[in-house]
Amino acid sequence: MEKTVKKVASVTGSLMLLAGMTAPGTAAFADEAVQGEAAESECPVHAGVNVVDASQKADKVFGSFSYTQQAVTSNKTIAKTLGTAAQYLCGSNLIFAESESLDAWELHVGGDVANEFSATLDELAQEEVSSVVMGCSCSGNPADGTATANALVTGVAITSIMDAAELEAGVNTIVFTSADGYEMALPLTYVAQRYSLIVFDVNGAPLADSVGGTNQLWLGSTSARYFARDVTSISFETREVAPPAPGSAAAQDNYANVPNVAVSSASSDNA
Repeated sequence: MEKTVKKVASVTGSLMLLAGMTAPGTAAFADEAVQGEAAESECPVHAGVNVVDASQKADKVFGSFSYTQQAVTSNKTIAKTLGTAAQYLCGSNLIFAESESLDAWELHVGGDVANEFSATLDELAQEEVSSVVMGCSCSGNPADGTATANALVTGVAITSIMDAAELEAGVNTIVFTSADGYEMALPLTYVAQRYSLIVFDVNGAPLADSVGGTNQLWLGSTSARYFARDVTSISFETREVAPPAPGSAAAQDNYANVPNVAVSSASSDNA
């Protein structure tokens, strides 16, 4: 079957899509009052470098900043800043020494569905793949923003897997299970309302060249702590109560924001 590559144009939170993007934008701002209080405790330390508190008080602040949604982080940088951390922070603790081929990695789909099936990543990719620029950020991203990245990722959309499985009425939970038994249960509506992919390619190279492994769940506008890796099965379940949504008070994940590494410059006109 002829492969269909699907590119979508939309922006949601930290999710930046490759197709249909405009040129870099510039935004001007003027706040009535911006107050900054100096930290009373010692400056935090990250990677052996003291983070300096540069806050200043001003009655009014005028300035501008520029950004581009086309910026991506190199695989070399992703491997350095997120690759090691991904082993412990982004789902499964298992990283394969060498990436498995797409035609060797099988994904089982089951649960409360009319069509339970198993297929290799290559077979799923033959039906339809999506390529989008997405953000990946650990929930503990430090002030210098090193634990965050934008990347062009390619994979199989969860929505296409849902369509193939033909979910039964009442399904409210989706469970991703990794090769080492790690499980990530999420509300079905949360996953379905975002660009959610089983990614096998980052910036035109196998996943092993960046965060490691063969595949990884990527979720738009979501902390990378939910990015389960090396997924072997997806189960759709009908639970009495669905799992809490990432970032919600019930999840208690202390997830505050996902800084955008695409911000390229900023300036202030204040003396």
